[in-house]
Parts: sequence; structure tokens; C-alpha cells
Amino acid sequence: MAKTRSGAPQGMEDNLKKAVTELVVLSLLNEEDMYAGQLLREMEERSDKALSIVFPYAALYRLLEFGHIVEGDRCNAPDGRRRQFYHITDKGRAHLKALLPVYHGFVGGVEKILEGGKKPAGTKKEA
Repeated sequence: MAKTRSGAPQGMEDNLKKAVTELVVLSLLNEEDMYAGQLLREMEERSDKALSIVFPYAALYRLLEFGHIVEGDRCNAPDGRRRQFYHITDKGRAHLKALLPVYHGFVGGVEKILEGGKKPAGTKKEA
């Protein structure tokens, strides 16, 4: 498979997905226990397909490794198939709470730059 150039829009999208996947997974699991396929559907539906992850297991395994989530019961999903459900831990909730202001601050800062803001009166633009 050919590598996507990091300067290409697809490369940027891939990097952004990697950066926010764990945050999104924790946010969804904070609402209810879910299995991998359900997490993927929720991400796609709620983001109007802007966030589509092909392989969520890397993020799930990292979150499991750090104790942010645990494997819950294997239950029958609405489609009748047995699925491994995941459950957020108290440590995961604390991590999510810590990540949210970082995410919002970063995105807010990027938005300010993209808006092309003006510097406050009395400050000079550096050359």
C-alpha cells in the first residue's frame, strides 16, 4: 500500500483521526458500554461520516493497557451476535475530563488562526 504524503489532505485527515480517536472512544463509552462495531457506527453517524475509523482495535488496546477501559461482558448485540462490550473506568473518566480542555483549547486556537484574527490594538505584527 502506498504511503500518503503527510502534506496531502488525506495525510492530515489520518493524523487528526489518530489524535482524536481515543478521546472520541472515551466520550462514547462514558455514555454507555459499547462493542467495537457500535463505536464505529456511532462515530460515523454523529460526525455525519466525517470521522470514520477502519480499525478501532489499536485505540481500544491502548485504552485497555492504560486502564482507561475494561472489557465488559460478552453479550448479544441487537443483531443477535455475541459481542465484546467495553466499559469506561473511573481512571478513564478522569482521563477524559483532563483531555477535553486540552482538545477544546487546541481546536479553539487553530480556529482563531484560521479566522485570520487581528492583533489587539497597540501590538505590532512581527516580520
